[in-house]
Formats: sequence, C-alpha cells, structure tokens
Amino acid sequence: MLVAPITNETKSTQIANKLEEMILSKKYKAGDTLPSQQELAQQFSASSRSVREAFKNLEAKGLIQVSQGKRALVKSNNLDQFVESLSMSMLSKQVPDKKLLTDLMQVRVTIEVGATRELSRSASRMLIVRSLGRCCTKMEAQIEILEENPKDVEALRIFKENDFDFHTTLIKSNDNIILNSIYENLSPQLYAALDRLKETLAEKKKKVNEYHYLVDALENGQTDLAVALTLVNLTNINDKFEELAL
Repeated sequence: MLVAPITNETKSTQIANKLEEMILSKKYKAGDTLPSQQELAQQFSASSRSVREAFKNLEAKGLIQVSQGKRALVKSNNLDQFVESLSMSMLSKQVPDKKLLTDLMQVRVTIEVGATRELSRSASRMLIVRSLGRCCTKMEAQIEILEENPKDVEALRIFKENDFDFHTTLIKSNDNIILNSIYENLSPQLYAALDRLKETLAEKKKKVNEYHYLVDALENGQTDLAVALTLVNLTNINDKFEELAL
C-alpha cells in the first residue's frame, strides 16, 4: 500500500515522521527491525536516498540503530534521551541557535501530537478539555478588542499568553513526567522565539477556530481528527518559524 504524500514535506521528512509515529506508538517495539530500505522506498514511492536520510533523522533522535548490511533496529520507543541531550546542548548556550530551536520545535510536535492522541482516548479528559476551551474563549475576547484597536498591546499580550497556555496544557496532559520537566525548562527559550512570529488578525481568527475544532474533537473522542488538527496547526507554526531570522 502506497503512503499518500503530505503537502510541504520532503520525502525523507514524510518517511521519518511516519516511522517515528509508529515507533513512539509501539507498532514497532524496541528490539524490532524495520522493513528494508528497498521495501520502504517502494512503500513511500521514494528513492533509497530519501529513506537513508529518514534513517539518519531517526538515528539522531536515538530511536533506531543503523548498521551496514543489516536492517535498522528499533532502539527506543521514546524520545527521552534525545530531549535530555537537546536540553544539555541548549542550556550550555546563552543564546540558542536556530538548529537547536528547530530541533525543539520537532520535539514539541512529537510530544503534542502524542499528548493529543492519548488525551482523546482518556476517560478523564474533560477537565483538561475545559481548560483548553477557556483558552479559546479568552483569545476570542482579545480578538474583539483587536478588531477595534489592532495595536492594543495588552490585548496582544493576553492573546499570546493564552495561545501558549493552550499548547502547554496539551503538552502537560502527557503523563511522561521526565519529558515534561525537560520540556518545561526549555520552553521559555522556544516561546521567546515564537513570540516574534507575526500574525494578521485574520490568521488569529483562523487559529482560534481551529482550536475550537480541536477541543470539540477531543471532547468527542475523535482521535484521528484531533491528531490531524494538531498537526495542521503545528505545521503552520513551524512554517512561520522557518522563515524567521534569528
């Protein structure tokens, strides 16, 4: 079965993301071998080079081990080691470079998508879902103010604060205490960079609407829809971040 291409992603990124999702969800468990490079190239309708680049990405994150002449071996079903290494690298630099921040953005996507998936399946999710809904309501209130005065500094501050809180609430719903602790230590540096992203009022309205759809999907236990909405939102943020000059 061929895997449908994903817009705005290179083949190697598409392959790496799909395999990463399967490893983190334990469809491939630690100790398992992945399909051969040739099989993956056929599955994704990609070149062997794209598969090799995807493997390098996964190996750098500590998820797989690649040995010449052998199939790739799944090394770990979590990103704890990668995030800890990233944490040490970032904390050793007074001003983190774009490569490190980009790596953290990728970790954020992985954690948030995983948290969304688990939250949508949790029987006790409603308390967190309500918190997410309150963030949306507060953001909508600031949009009304910004429609009257687009340069209202306080309204912009409150909007961004609740935007960040929305993502933080999702991420902290993940039950990995160590991972969340490391991420929390790094998030101020990431948010300082994200704070520089520019959004039009129309983009703000669109974002809040997407958040509402996500909250509804979580409330109704629609896992696939919730994950897709989270990915769309984070991809849009990542695209803007890539254009940002640091």
